[in-house]
Amino acid sequence: MSARPPRVSAAGVVNLARVERRFYAVEVAYEGGRFRGFQRQPGLPTVQAALEDALAALGIRAPLAVAARTDAGVHALAQVVSFAARAELDPEGLRRALNAALPDGIAALAVHRVGRTFHARADALSRTYVYLVGAPAPECARGYAWSLPDPRAFPGLEAPALDADALRAAVSLAVGTHDFRAFARPGDQRGTVRTVLRADVISAEWAPLHALVVEGHGFLRAMVRNLVGTAVAAAVGRAPPDSIRELLAAGARYRGVRAPGWGLTLARVTYRPGMLGTAAAADR
Repeated sequence: MSARPPRVSAAGVVNLARVERRFYAVEVAYEGGRFRGFQRQPGLPTVQAALEDALAALGIRAPLAVAARTDAGVHALAQVVSFAARAELDPEGLRRALNAALPDGIAALAVHRVGRTFHARADALSRTYVYLVGAPAPECARGYAWSLPDPRAFPGLEAPALDADALRAAVSLAVGTHDFRAFARPGDQRGTVRTVLRADVISAEWAPLHALVVEGHGFLRAMVRNLVGTAVAAAVGRAPPDSIRELLAAGARYRGVRAPGWGLTLARVTYRPGMLGTAAAADR
């Protein structure tokens, strides 16, 4: 009598005894307003909890490594998480099964077999964030853009004009390798040197809407939001044009405007070519 074939689940998992660990990366998009950030917090909806619970429902229990731990309200178009499992997973089957198990507001865009040394955070070459700010933001961007005037951030400032050139000049001062302790969240004061590769502004032609694009090797918690808040304050005349340079030089605790989380999106994480590859590429 022939041997019984291995059982294959809906997730594309072949249940084999003593199978060696396989390594996977998942590209994820999510709407930040539905979650209290990426990192798991007891009793709160988080992206990590949603992903781990969905994997557990498929019989996969593994700690996740993540490219960037986004704060509450922050969106993602291309977050990357990685994990190891003692199972042979079909990437496309796992993607479909994850999307069936995940809650509204989060989606698995792609699943990749990766090499055994791959780590979503440690192997990332850069992260690119996009921050949308409008004066005011158009209705279609509400929930994804900071809309001015904002009496909380700028009391008494009515109908501000956002000068794209002034905004670009202000945020460009962050480019380079600096000690960003002045832009760190209180308590994040060790290991505060970071490199910003790009800081630019792209303006829409159809609305008073501006995208601040900031790319770097890595960022401190709240660093991008504090940089944006300072640049916007300079662009509306509530701070000197060279405020970012002055704050970097002073290194004192940040006490300026922190841009709200809902305007920020993790847009891209880059890796060396071929790292997010197919099963064949991962095994080479």
